Amino acid sequence: MKIDYTNYNDIDFLDDDFFIESMISPTRESELFWTELIDRKKIDINEFISANMLLKSIRQNRHELAWERKEQLWKRIDTTRNSLKNKRKKVVRLYKYLSVAACSAIVIGLSLTFLFKKDHSSPENNHEIDYTQFQLGHQQQTQGEIRIVTGDRQVEIDGEDAEIKYDSAGSLTVNNEAVDQEVSHTSATELSYNQLHVPYGKQASLTLADGTSLWVNAGTTVIYPAVFPDHKREIYVDGEIYAEVKRDENRPFLVKTDKLEIYVLGTSFNVSAYKEDTHKKVVLVKGSVDIRLNGENTRLSPNQLYTYNGQVSSVETVDAEMYISWRDGIYIFKDESIETILLQLARYYNVTMIFPPQPSGTLCSGKLELKEDLPHLLNHLSQIASFNFGIKDNEYRILFK
Repeated sequence: MKIDYTNYNDIDFLDDDFFIESMISPTRESELFWTELIDRKKIDINEFISANMLLKSIRQNRHELAWERKEQLWKRIDTTRNSLKNKRKKVVRLYKYLSVAACSAIVIGLSLTFLFKKDHSSPENNHEIDYTQFQLGHQQQTQGEIRIVTGDRQVEIDGEDAEIKYDSAGSLTVNNEAVDQEVSHTSATELSYNQLHVPYGKQASLTLADGTSLWVNAGTTVIYPAVFPDHKREIYVDGEIYAEVKRDENRPFLVKTDKLEIYVLGTSFNVSAYKEDTHKKVVLVKGSVDIRLNGENTRLSPNQLYTYNGQVSSVETVDAEMYISWRDGIYIFKDESIETILLQLARYYNVTMIFPPQPSGTLCSGKLELKEDLPHLLNHLSQIASFNFGIKDNEYRILFK
């Protein structure tokens, strides 16, 4: 009897022997069967992907799944798998060839509003930025409002972006409103560092006391002093910034990340160094920078990209505009995997993306303007880059075709 899967939820799929067999040991016929149902909208793609993810979770993390029926389901999965082995069933798998999808320009977007409120907290105080100590006392803020931790206060900024400025004396304004704070004038022995936390889905601009301008991307933390000391200028970055550094030959500017140190005098460059990303990148727009890693120095010239993948570093010539366009609400990418593109969009839109364990092998080139909602964007991308997606519990579940 032909089964009607139209109203199946994720639990129903997990009670279906054919679904379990198809996911554990897919054949060309079974993959075509499910693909046809998806294309004809004969199943709820949200529930189908949710069941697929739950099935993988049961098989890979049996002990972690808090579900009263997990043991029963595991036995059924195990029985199905052993049955397939015992029958020595010949499985014809559908292997997907590595493809390159040329993604055309798609327009998406972001509306900006501003508000202001305050709270309280305590900053980190140290004579210099110590990344190890920072890791112990700080957890990256990925949700909530844009936040500045300064002195004994915490300033929260409601909205999707913020303009934050310090003058030469360390006085702070946010969206042109003065913020009362205790300015700790620095000395050679002690510095008081402020913190700017920009959660996912938001951006900020930050003007430091020396006149250096930073554009701070989503999911980024910057640690900096309200006033720089006489002998150095140093900040810490976890995430991505574009910097236009005010030239001061007597005080070189140092950007620290968890892996890299970037030394500059006066220049424009972009740093992308999210802790969760395997690749750390520095691209130079103008001037020059020295990048220090494990005792080795690398000097960049304009339009050069430095990449560190956790093991080795490389330098190549690029169009720097591609790597800094995000500050203007544009995302340009060339031969990027669809997974990387979707993860970048997840940061922009503050959502969770869940992928199958096997990479898609799909590469894309194109340009995204941040003006429309994420589902509309993904509808366009899915037609070009061959994937389906579902939304459940504020999570985007991706299934590659």
